[in-house]
Amino acid sequence: MQPDAHLPESAKRLKQARSDLWARAKNGSVGGFAWEYSHLVDQYFEDRILEAGGQRFAFTLVAVGGYGRGRLCPGSDVDVLLLFKRRIPSGAAAFVKKLLFPLWDLNFDLGHGVRTVADCLALAKKDFQVLASLLDARPLAGDADVFQAFRAAFDAKVLRRKGKVFAESLREHNRTRAAQYGDATGRLEPELKNGLGGLRDGQQVLWLSRVLEAMGGKPLFLPEELARLREDQAFVNRARTALHLAAGRKNDTLFFDLQPPTARLLGFAPQDGSPESMGRAVEFFLSRLHQAMTRIKAMRQALYQEGFPRPLERVPVLSVRNLGAGPQGIYFKSQAAATPENVLDAFLESSRTGLPLTWGARRLIRRDPGRIAARLIDKRQTLSILVEIFLSPRAEAACDGLLETRLLPAIFPEFGDVEHLIQFNDYHVHPVGRHTMAVIARLAAFRDGEPAWAGEIFARISDPKRLILAGFFHDLGKGQPSHSKAGARMARDVLARYGRDGETIEDVAFLVQHHLLIPKAATRHDLSDERVVLDVAATIGTPERLEMLYLLSVADSTATGPRAWNNWTRSLLSELYFKVKHLLDHGPLSGPDAAKRLAGVREEVLSASRDKDPEFIKAAMDAMPPRAFLAFDAPVLARQIAQVERFWKALAEDRIRKPSRIAGKGVNLVEAEPGRAKGTYRLTITALDRTGLFSTLAGAIALHGMSILAADLFIWKDGTAVDVFTVSDPPENLYLEEVWARISRSISYALLGKLDLAARLEERRRSPLTRDRSKPRLRPLVTVNNDLSDFYTIIEVAATDRTGFLFDMARVLAEHHLSIHLAKITTIKGRAADIFHVRDEDGQKVLDEGRIEVIRTALLTASGGPES
Repeated sequence: MQPDAHLPESAKRLKQARSDLWARAKNGSVGGFAWEYSHLVDQYFEDRILEAGGQRFAFTLVAVGGYGRGRLCPGSDVDVLLLFKRRIPSGAAAFVKKLLFPLWDLNFDLGHGVRTVADCLALAKKDFQVLASLLDARPLAGDADVFQAFRAAFDAKVLRRKGKVFAESLREHNRTRAAQYGDATGRLEPELKNGLGGLRDGQQVLWLSRVLEAMGGKPLFLPEELARLREDQAFVNRARTALHLAAGRKNDTLFFDLQPPTARLLGFAPQDGSPESMGRAVEFFLSRLHQAMTRIKAMRQALYQEGFPRPLERVPVLSVRNLGAGPQGIYFKSQAAATPENVLDAFLESSRTGLPLTWGARRLIRRDPGRIAARLIDKRQTLSILVEIFLSPRAEAACDGLLETRLLPAIFPEFGDVEHLIQFNDYHVHPVGRHTMAVIARLAAFRDGEPAWAGEIFARISDPKRLILAGFFHDLGKGQPSHSKAGARMARDVLARYGRDGETIEDVAFLVQHHLLIPKAATRHDLSDERVVLDVAATIGTPERLEMLYLLSVADSTATGPRAWNNWTRSLLSELYFKVKHLLDHGPLSGPDAAKRLAGVREEVLSASRDKDPEFIKAAMDAMPPRAFLAFDAPVLARQIAQVERFWKALAEDRIRKPSRIAGKGVNLVEAEPGRAKGTYRLTITALDRTGLFSTLAGAIALHGMSILAADLFIWKDGTAVDVFTVSDPPENLYLEEVWARISRSISYALLGKLDLAARLEERRRSPLTRDRSKPRLRPLVTVNNDLSDFYTIIEVAATDRTGFLFDMARVLAEHHLSIHLAKITTIKGRAADIFHVRDEDGQKVLDEGRIEVIRTALLTASGGPES
């Protein structure tokens, strides 16, 4: 018997047609997929009803929800309603089975209901999800009178009476959507259905426009605006269709790894494009997607604001010519009298009141933003008003309006050139334009004391407008080889055109050019090295520039995303800020006082170790490398000495108990304490120094699911290695002591040759239980620098992150006989960036160019391995 023999002919035709549609779509024909798929299901129901024969009752088969809208994506549910006028006949159940059972056999996700008109009205009044689905009701087959009776009663008894309550419930639901899915208009991994600006927003515009009409309200949107909405909705729906096909399942979040195949299916990239061309194609696709979603979101917001306004406690009284205000927003009393200056004043009043411009006012601006901008460009007052808008605590609606109407990019073409530029990595969460506005918003929040420490620093800045301007210009050079320098040149040129004084121009240009100075120095260099602090202080020059640069760095990092700002990076930036501030306030720490300070630390260590033999403590301090006294305070050094003492006792016992060939080889001691940043721990690991020890320690930590944030390596004169790791919280729900014990056992087994760390880490990478979503594929970079440190060669390896990346890199360095003295692990532009301070086997810098090239090639090869 054939597998499909039990299927009716209508279902067989649907199965074949669906298979053909899928095949064409996977080859790139996704443009009309949603309509064609809906049409195929429509045709099935028509055919199946004919196959079922005539019925003795009057009915209408109705498509509802997404199927009712005629926009079925590959993973969409098919929702239908069998509708009766007054009562449900006894034969309805058998009829439904005939219609739906073949679809279940074809693995359709079905939702169905069998109701009378009265049932639908009663449910819609109580359950607004039902009401929303019925707003999209579309008759498929049956008696037209039944559907017409439903439609008339639905409008009169549900929409007119419950329309306002329904709109309010949707408004509250949107808050939940915002918290759960975020604002899709500015995310690099947008949620296409439920994210703000996604398909749900467009559906709400059409739903509430229908509700407004049923309630006798005046339509807000022009026919051409609704037509543009449908075009934008269709594009987002095509993207969702391609996403489902690329994922092979229902999935509405456009994750990084799914963006290239989605863009390819939509025709933005050729099938065999290079990685560079694919990156550009994805950026263009996301730019187009964000623009469509921004327009959709703006229409949804306007419809709530003006179609279903909430009463104001106090209606603002505006003293500005030709401007009025009400619950619907800021409006022009006479649009014919609205001058460019009047338009800018409207946005200023919007920032002061928190009210948006009405849709009609924005329509006027959107019609020709270039004409309005032409009268505002290069005028001193224009920039002054914009900065005042940016600094306002209620500026969100005004800033959104400046972007949505295209006025801001028309005034500043430099901003428009990069507004939708996508940085194809997992480091930034917003395009450049949205990121820039987020930075400005954070700087304005600092002024208002959020958080309090930032407010204290902000209050010490004599001219906060310079900081706001730096926030606006800091990324406008994106897309150029050195975006910081390019942005500084733009700032000088633009500010000169707008009549700013030389001191303001130089301060803003300095902040733009050096806005990455503090994050790079803090995350890449040894902050116990006084030269690092001296170099940063010398570049910054004055305490006030430090205050501004630090706040700009914090705002930029927090607006970039969680990979750029977390408890660990916050602690690093804070440490560098206070060290540079102390240096600028009190002068250099080096000089005659250095020896006195070192002697003071030694005395403090002796004092903290009163229960131990002073001669032993002095000998231990003599064995320590001098850098340890700069890296740690006295209590930490005292604990390290005690740990080393316990380690040597354990080593002696191991050498007595075990044969000479393995005696002492696996001995190590792991001790942990909370790190200086919340959610981190400091692991101090002691072992006998040997080639490849650091890579073994790093591999054992990675094997237990912890991220290594930094590592300080100290080799004592007696051959003891004291390696200090800063790590993230362990992922397992275990007692912490058990986690540290497991790491110690793994180190021991690896040192004894009983555990192959490379193989185990590869298993962990491939395990579905530990594998993260794939990240954008990024070209590895390796730089070798001998100028940044007097004592070490600094090697930076940047590539797509993966489990055990630090282990892989450290193993390569060990194979090339390099000793690692310091490692910093961070993320730069979406890459896992590991920075190593190394010396060769003679304790010197690596200066031979041939050897440097061999090391660079080996690291590049290792960093291009499989992703986690």
